[in-house]
Amino acid sequence: MQRAQIFISYRRDDAAGYARAVYDELARHFGAARVFIDVDDIGAGQKFDEVIDSAVGESEVLLVLIGKRWLGEREGQPSRIGDPGDFVRLEVTAGLAKGMRVIPLLLDGAAMPSEAQLPAVLRPLARRNALEIDNARFAADIERLVAALRATLDEPAAVPQPAPPKRALWWGLAGAVLVAGALATLRPPRSDSPPPTGTARPEINGTWQAEVDYDWPNAHHVERFEFAGDASDLHGSASFLRVPRGIVEGVVDGGPEPGGLRFATRTREAAGAGAGAGSEETVHRYRGRLVGDEIRFVMQTEGGSSPHVPVEFVARRAPVAASQAGR
Repeated sequence: MQRAQIFISYRRDDAAGYARAVYDELARHFGAARVFIDVDDIGAGQKFDEVIDSAVGESEVLLVLIGKRWLGEREGQPSRIGDPGDFVRLEVTAGLAKGMRVIPLLLDGAAMPSEAQLPAVLRPLARRNALEIDNARFAADIERLVAALRATLDEPAAVPQPAPPKRALWWGLAGAVLVAGALATLRPPRSDSPPPTGTARPEINGTWQAEVDYDWPNAHHVERFEFAGDASDLHGSASFLRVPRGIVEGVVDGGPEPGGLRFATRTREAAGAGAGAGSEETVHRYRGRLVGDEIRFVMQTEGGSSPHVPVEFVARRAPVAASQAGR
């Protein structure tokens, strides 16, 4: 197994969607080989506990995703975090014992567990400074996390390469032609000339919100989209069932009709019922076009245990202080 420097610990019935979204963003910044997440990095037939123990041992940072069910409360029984065999407990215990940088990530307003709620081996976690990850500001929170990880790993921040001056080549050629006495054959574009059709990035960066009716009964959800990037790059998050998922394959379309964008997100869909049931990865592919102050989307889900029809919806810019009631 390749060296995994960042380990993502989470409880599946508490933070599976967030774990995937965080993984996708960190893989984009640091490379997939440096980020460990169990659903991707444990192969069929491998022993779960042995792979986890090895990955924690090879990592430098442990991210503990804490949602509102992280303790694993069970009716009539002690919380799962109190079980010595609980995998989340084992992961965090190993990270603390090794002296790793352990960073709690509090999801959607979840509270940091108190020492009284934790077994003795986990009580140092309650004294670790936490970062917050919120659906309403996912892209900004991820940027803060990335900055913290770069500082921990002693890596310089990625410096965006400035775009080359659009007229530098023209003027360089013009100077050479002047020397050759043939200036009239090459002339730089006029400064007031309009940009070529389709090259301007549409005004899509920021937060958008949409009411989406999925293709099964009683499935009306308010979804949020956080878009960032420049030129043809598109990254950020798109929520599915109100849980943010990291954007992959994000592209702002060029061509003769400006305003297009496309991207994908990934989730895992339960395959059957019962304790032994597994899950299948599904890919949600979005195509949209900015029309006025709306983005008109079509979303197609691929994979999973059942076919899905395309879903159409319209996203509009979210108010600056958007209500959190729909999360």
